[in-house]
Amino acid sequence: MTAEQVAELERLKPFLEGMVYRAQMPYAVEDLFQEAAVKLVRAWSKPDFVLDRQDGGRAFAYAVMHGVIVDAARANDRNPSSPMDEMPVEISIEPDEGDHVRADRLKSIEKFLKDKLPAKVYEVGRLAIIEGFSQSEIARHLKIDRHTVARRYEKVHTALAPYKDTVHDLLGDVTN
Repeated sequence: MTAEQVAELERLKPFLEGMVYRAQMPYAVEDLFQEAAVKLVRAWSKPDFVLDRQDGGRAFAYAVMHGVIVDAARANDRNPSSPMDEMPVEISIEPDEGDHVRADRLKSIEKFLKDKLPAKVYEVGRLAIIEGFSQSEIARHLKIDRHTVARRYEKVHTALAPYKDTVHDLLGDVTN
């Protein structure tokens, strides 16, 4: 792996882990991230593959992680070792320190975005950066035209551009 690929994986890790949390599979975060990382590295190792940092890397990683999550969900559905009638009615899971730290970090990111983005643009930025929604998903969620979402997304990039060097580790590369 090249240093660029390692850096790209580190940049994408919070985004990919967030996808697993949104799929309500926190128990498998490490395994699913590792499987996606292996698939990404294999794809990046092909001689004709070009690592695109203009959000193309994130879009490709999204597709790969989506496939990994779907495969894991299918595998869980086909697992005959845990029939549904033997599952306990209620499963209590104690939150660990990781979930607490992650929740605090998300609150910090949300506050930062609220402070730095105009009101109309904030919701698009929040849905794109924190929730990882695509522009089409944002348009459906907010019940606005996708082109309006695209314009507001550009305003998010413009508004966050002055903070590019200071928020990259926290938000990922959202200002390019």
